[in-house]
Amino acid sequence: MPQTPTLPRLHSCFIHGLQKNSKLRYEEEFGFSTPDPDAPPNPALVLNNLICEGTRLGFHVIATCDTYNNVNRFLSRKALSEFEMRVLFQMSANDSASLIDNPKASLLGLHRALYYNQQEGYLETFRPYALPGSEWVDQAAANLARLLK
Repeated sequence: MPQTPTLPRLHSCFIHGLQKNSKLRYEEEFGFSTPDPDAPPNPALVLNNLICEGTRLGFHVIATCDTYNNVNRFLSRKALSEFEMRVLFQMSANDSASLIDNPKASLLGLHRALYYNQQEGYLETFRPYALPGSEWVDQAAANLARLLK
């Protein structure tokens, strides 16, 4: 009997307010000593590994952060480059240029945002709306669970 191919399971991690989770703050490790095998894993390194290596395994991270400086504090350069889709609200021209190689986010007014798709190389201005209610989130989760069965 031929075996039917199975679809890979997709897993997502949502982090709202990355800057609020101080244990996820990434720090470069330049030490040459061997790590203690009994020590618990470093949450910041685990997160950066999930971001960098997780996509090919079907694991995706969706995160929000309040400032560009905090993005640099919490993510390695490699991890930041893995976020190919980004949403920016009004910010300084320097921060915008650092995040999307374009100062356009500095020109946004209230109630406007930029969607940046790095792979396809385009920017789109849009008007964001309020977060969906818990009922919508529950329904979306049920629909996704049904698709994965």
